[in-house]
Amino acid sequence: MLKKWISLALCAIMLIPTFASCQSDSPTDSDDTVPQTPATDIDYSAIEEIDVYQNPVLTAAESNGWHLGDPFVMRFNGHYYLYVTSPGKGVHCWSSDNLASWSYVGMCTEEQTADGAWAPEVHYYNGKFYMYASPKGQGHYVYASDSPTGPFKVVTDNIGMNIDGSVFIDNNGRWYFYAAGGSFIKAYTMTSPTEMIFMSDLDITTVNGLWTEGPMVIYHDGYYYMTVTGNNYQSLAYRINYLYSKISPTSFKTSRNQPVLINTSDEGHHLGHSSTVKGPDLDSYYIAYHSMKSNGYSRDVNIDRIVFNGSTMEVMGPTFDEQQVPDMPDIYSYFDSDDSLKGWTLNGSAATDANVGLTLSAGGSIVSDKRFLGNYTAEYNVANIAEGGMAGAIFSYTDDANFGSMVFDPAGQKVIITVTVDGEATVSEYNVIQSFKEDVRFDCIQSIQIEKNESTYTFYMNDRELCTIEDSVLPGGAIGYIAQNNDASFGFIGATGAVGGDSNADDYKTVSEISGLIPATAYTTGKFPTVRKSAMNAVSAQTGNVLNYRILAVADGNYDLAAEYCTDDKNSSAAMEVFVDGKSAGTIDLTASDELATAVIRKIPLKKGQHTISFKIIEGSASFVRFNMLKAQDVTMLELGYDSDADGNQYTDGNWTIKHSMLTIKGGSDTGKRLYGDRNWGDYTVEADVTPQKDVNAGLIVRATDPGSTALSPTYSPDIATDADAQASIDWLQGYYVGIVKDGVVLSKLSYSYTQLKKASGVFRVNNTYHLKVVCEGANIKVYVDDQLYIDYTDANPFIQGMAGVRAYKSITDFDSFKITALN
Repeated sequence: MLKKWISLALCAIMLIPTFASCQSDSPTDSDDTVPQTPATDIDYSAIEEIDVYQNPVLTAAESNGWHLGDPFVMRFNGHYYLYVTSPGKGVHCWSSDNLASWSYVGMCTEEQTADGAWAPEVHYYNGKFYMYASPKGQGHYVYASDSPTGPFKVVTDNIGMNIDGSVFIDNNGRWYFYAAGGSFIKAYTMTSPTEMIFMSDLDITTVNGLWTEGPMVIYHDGYYYMTVTGNNYQSLAYRINYLYSKISPTSFKTSRNQPVLINTSDEGHHLGHSSTVKGPDLDSYYIAYHSMKSNGYSRDVNIDRIVFNGSTMEVMGPTFDEQQVPDMPDIYSYFDSDDSLKGWTLNGSAATDANVGLTLSAGGSIVSDKRFLGNYTAEYNVANIAEGGMAGAIFSYTDDANFGSMVFDPAGQKVIITVTVDGEATVSEYNVIQSFKEDVRFDCIQSIQIEKNESTYTFYMNDRELCTIEDSVLPGGAIGYIAQNNDASFGFIGATGAVGGDSNADDYKTVSEISGLIPATAYTTGKFPTVRKSAMNAVSAQTGNVLNYRILAVADGNYDLAAEYCTDDKNSSAAMEVFVDGKSAGTIDLTASDELATAVIRKIPLKKGQHTISFKIIEGSASFVRFNMLKAQDVTMLELGYDSDADGNQYTDGNWTIKHSMLTIKGGSDTGKRLYGDRNWGDYTVEADVTPQKDVNAGLIVRATDPGSTALSPTYSPDIATDADAQASIDWLQGYYVGIVKDGVVLSKLSYSYTQLKKASGVFRVNNTYHLKVVCEGANIKVYVDDQLYIDYTDANPFIQGMAGVRAYKSITDFDSFKITALN
């Protein structure tokens, strides 16, 4: 699955100016025939040191104190442009080529209507850039410019529609507009870049039934994805959810994977209002979002990688430690100088220009000296086609008798796709993707994207899917540009030897205290089959197979690993050995299960830096969806007698008092939680005496991370009570709640929502004291009341680390003799 290319020495190319269509099966990709490499056979001395960056990529402190909220990143002609909410008149803009390093461009608009412009978002269409922004949250204005850096001039009156307007253009060219609508997102159809008509309230988009904002929609690999942000941006619990649809950009479903981004710890919190953009390698995707620090009001900009698997979207973050700089394409050029022609073979005459790019004379072509052996993803930008001409992309070029082309025909408003095989050419024609029943202009940039995946080619115009051609015999090759009948100019061109997210295999996955996702399909050597499990792809491995992954450890120490898997035989267990850089780090037993389950191994030692972690199947066979690796902290004994208010808690909300050596959760809402320990504690026992005084619904929290409430952070709004709407936020954390209720004992999973996992019958009364004990080991949780076992439960998708504490819901409850003890 590693990206590969080889040099192709070309003489003068006499490209056939006719067109062909696709035919039979392609030769086997050489990447598919790489023999499986045992963990101990990798040459670790040959590993090259990677370039790294660290979030936030842009801070208010280094930007004249501007508040960098609501970041929107637009990709255009191989460059990125960043726009943010900031106080004062106008909108600031930055640019980048790699998403990690940003340069300030300046003010892209200083229009009076842009005084306090919230959530600016920019989209390109037919030679114009359109900006949508909300003046201090009072409706929207639309602005237009000939450049992504402005100046943008207002072109509408205030068109209303609340805040956080966002545009999505579907594959058929239809435009949609989304905006915050209170507790959900509203959808509109667009009849022009400046006119919207209400369609529907997307009630399903709500984040816990509270304020919901920051919508953005993308289309990827057959699915529409919408990200939304919930709660107030000044709250620790500000967070990002996502939804998906296979049908349309207005018929979404929710996912179990919620929130997709949350962090309430000191590294960086208040995460929200995101935008999603294709990575510089053309195969990856990244999410931009803002964060805050606990000692300030200003917001910073963060960038993390996104991975997709079926309908599942996951963020490899949040990260606030070093991670790999996004890759540039394997082949690319901006054609901004004569030096940029190096590595390309030119046929005909050409000129380069820093502003215009490449200009080819009629009948001219240019092809890369490197070619791809197999799969790849490519992008081309056609900047201007002179009258009467046609121009576009060359793909999979081997020689002048074997290559493909996709060209624009402005006069016919058509796209012509060709495959020439052994000199035989056939043609497929398609109408260009239009919007608003007007011609596509070709005196400005229009882009082409091509994906080669085995024998299938998928073609896109301006990132909108145009068509797919199956069973092509073109095996891969070089990329380039071609001009026919008249001169044409071109912008950025690039290609990467990966498709459908395969480039994720080459990148190092950061493992830290707060994030450590390793997608199982992102292995670096060999070729393994996949199976479908719970709407996701799982990679299958047999006895003797080894799966290798690249990871970047943020610090020296021990790390906990969770492997989500199913055994290929539901009646037979399996086992695998874990290696770090070829050295054994222990074994994991994989209990027989035809549904997804999770196995945990504790305290794998790692040094800070780059590593290869390998999983060798030593018995049976299994399929894997993901691994998760988090830095571990030793559990230390904690025993509380509640003799003072300073009890060492890490988090608290609701109404509580400590009096007479007792912690009591009580007050107007009778609701709250209080947590102790470390977010990276693993296996432990937690116990306490629990005495309900009013109603019975209280107990212990275990494996807790990222607690929050609807309250605004006292740092920013000290006049707002800390128990604001506490009933709505009682479940706002990720972890488990073990409680006693009148008729039993409950085990529930909390992930900014409440899901009961199991309940055992029993009778519990007020004014009685019960000794509640919870044993957490790996994916298993055992619950005891007065030393009687009530619940023994193994979670298929567990939280493997977290703090412990107490919780009461509409129940005045006393807690005493709270204790946390490490398991051996």
